[in-house]
Amino acid sequence: MSFSVWWIVGGVVLVILGLSVWKSSKAARQRRHLDETRPLIKVAKPKGPSRAEQRGLRAAVSMGWEVHKFGDNAPAGDWVQWTIGSGWFDVQGLFNRKEGVREFLRLAAQADLLGEPFGALLNPVHDNKHDKNAMQVIGILGPHEAPTSRVFLGYVPADVAAEVASFPEGMPIAVELKKSRIGEVDVILNCAGLWPPAKQRQEMGLETAPSKPVTRVDENALEQLDALIERMNVMPALTAKQAAARQKKNRIDFIKDDEATIQRKLAELEADRSPSVLEDPGGFKQYDNDLAKQVEIVSEGLDGWRRSGMTPAPYYSYRIAVILSKQKDVEREKAFLAAWCRHFSEVGVGQRYAVLVERARKKGAIPEA
Repeated sequence: MSFSVWWIVGGVVLVILGLSVWKSSKAARQRRHLDETRPLIKVAKPKGPSRAEQRGLRAAVSMGWEVHKFGDNAPAGDWVQWTIGSGWFDVQGLFNRKEGVREFLRLAAQADLLGEPFGALLNPVHDNKHDKNAMQVIGILGPHEAPTSRVFLGYVPADVAAEVASFPEGMPIAVELKKSRIGEVDVILNCAGLWPPAKQRQEMGLETAPSKPVTRVDENALEQLDALIERMNVMPALTAKQAAARQKKNRIDFIKDDEATIQRKLAELEADRSPSVLEDPGGFKQYDNDLAKQVEIVSEGLDGWRRSGMTPAPYYSYRIAVILSKQKDVEREKAFLAAWCRHFSEVGVGQRYAVLVERARKKGAIPEA
């Protein structure tokens, strides 16, 4: 075969190889284009059981604790939380029987989620050699009247049990599970102590109704009130802008003010903030029906308003109006409300201010808006 024939054969082979490579690269480009333009399809992974299903309806784990807040599980009847502390207590001694407690609390949580009956009972143990007031907390599954199972959980704290022991003989008491926290090492259970509402306790002869507060009004208190009304009537009323200017003027600047000015402003601020009644150990509520004391407090608040533009607390003015209303002293109440509204109907902020202004309108002390 001549040399030229070999050249022809070689050229044909190269052409065939080139076409093959071109076709394969074209197919690859087409596949890549289809992959880029085809919408993404997410393949769903098999969905396993949820955490709640894995735990058999147990509560969610929070910070390493398995927490459950129980729904209503009080016995039948009308109950309120007793007034020992907050009404709640931590059951004591759970650690000593924690495995049984854990199992019960998980079953109780499951019953709660399924709407099945559960709860707890109180069991006084007067022959306890350590504490004659000892009281057990017994967890129950099933209705209170006929539990299907009982589990000794722990004890009511000794100080709470001592106060319960001071209840009148025959006082009905009960307990309600409120919140459980189950950890790897410890278990915590909060319960609420229950007793009948006050009206029922009184009807049962176990408690006497509190006496009605005595309203203290005398001629001296009325004279002080009249003087306060006259003072508010002649005292120039501040606008909101003027009050803001006085507040700014009396604001303490620890850089620019000298020491004497700072101390004076601090003293005035404290006087404006805390009427003398608030320093009384008994608190302000004991003076709710004492007209003279209320007048004294409002007068102090008026001093602060004139000096620093700080609006006084309206509670005490409201109490004056209430006391006068109880005394059926209509004209004096109208005069007081009218004088008060001269200063605070436009600048006072808050619900109590609005209530006082509305009261003044209804009594005819100021015109309707």
